[in-house]
Amino acid sequence: MSSGEIECSNTLEDALDQALPSQAFVYRPVRQRVYALLLGDGRDGASPCPTVKEWFVYSGNPLRHPDLVRPLQMNIPGTDGLGYGNHSFVHQEPGVQGRRLDALLGCFDLSSSREELQAVESPFKALCCLLIYLFVQVDTLCLEDLHAFIAQALCLQGKSTVQLVDLQLDYIDPRAVQLGSLLVRGLTTLVLVNSACGFPWRTSDFMPWNVFDGKLFHQKYLQAEKGHSVEALVEQNRSRLTKFHALKSVVCKACVKENRRIVSRQHGRSQQPGRWGRQGSGSHRTSSGYSRAGHGQHWRDQGAGNRQYEPDHWRRYSSSSGWPN
Repeated sequence: MSSGEIECSNTLEDALDQALPSQAFVYRPVRQRVYALLLGDGRDGASPCPTVKEWFVYSGNPLRHPDLVRPLQMNIPGTDGLGYGNHSFVHQEPGVQGRRLDALLGCFDLSSSREELQAVESPFKALCCLLIYLFVQVDTLCLEDLHAFIAQALCLQGKSTVQLVDLQLDYIDPRAVQLGSLLVRGLTTLVLVNSACGFPWRTSDFMPWNVFDGKLFHQKYLQAEKGHSVEALVEQNRSRLTKFHALKSVVCKACVKENRRIVSRQHGRSQQPGRWGRQGSGSHRTSSGYSRAGHGQHWRDQGAGNRQYEPDHWRRYSSSSGWPN
């Protein structure tokens, strides 16, 4: 960050899957708010708006030139000029920890879910934060995906290394692989945000071995796709079932606040034959006021290299294509 460059030169994505965006774009608004937090956004007029060079791999980008990305303003009281530039997050005066948390949630644009997330026990607080962000940003995620993410996190707590190694899968679904990769990139992004905000949450809660296992997620994903009950997903464990419904409620209620209703994959198909997404169903919470309708495929149409991005160019992703066969 001190040199104005950041890179992620590898990813695990299916370039032919038109229903899921690249992690490079899903988490770009979060990174832009971190840039604003650490480098300033230029709105005070005293200094020009900084530009960060991003070397992020995605389909069609040969990484010959960086994407030039500007900071994204955060509308949180008390965050102007904060960050390590004036050491305001390093001090231990009363109220600083609350400001750190406000900044973290502001980076994910989840300030309205502060109370609900604070009530979630660790390490699921971080998981819920990411799931809310992902499901608000990516309209092609469905109820079955949410069930698989939550069930695997709960079941992981009771699995030994030997049990995880011995898991056998009927087959490999490319979409499940990409979803798992998307969540893991979210965890690394959360590490970046947490450190930039002065560590309001414990870093250990973001470590994948506490909340995510790729093979276990794949198993739960395949089961959810086949229509297995929630009880089956949590392996008939009553305690897990109670926690499952509690975590699901937190994510769904937060999404409803953003006009995002999570429905099952089959229900979505029946309501919108041949399509997935909520065209024209709302607008992003930035000051631009742009509707998401018509902006669903911006991430595929950009081309690559040496471009300068303004903050308002990054909207929620809403696919206008059907589910992959």
